[in-house]
Amino acid sequence: MVRHIAALCRDEKGAVTVDWVVLTAAIVGLSVAVMAMFASAARSPNATYNANMNNAKTFVDSLAE
Repeated sequence: MVRHIAALCRDEKGAVTVDWVVLTAAIVGLSVAVMAMFASAARSPNATYNANMNNAKTFVDSLAE
C-alpha cells in the first residue's frame, strides 16, 4: 500500500492538466474582473462626462479670476 501511494506521488501525468486548469481559471477570472470594470464604467458615461466637464469649467473659471 505504501508503495502505491509513493508511486502516485511520483507520478506526474496529471501535472500538466492541473497547470492548464489553473491557468485557464486565472484567465477567466481576470477576464470577468475586467469586463465588470468596463461594464460599471459604461453604465453612466453621461454622468461622468458631465461631472468632468463641470470640474473643468470650475477649474478654468478659477484661473480667470
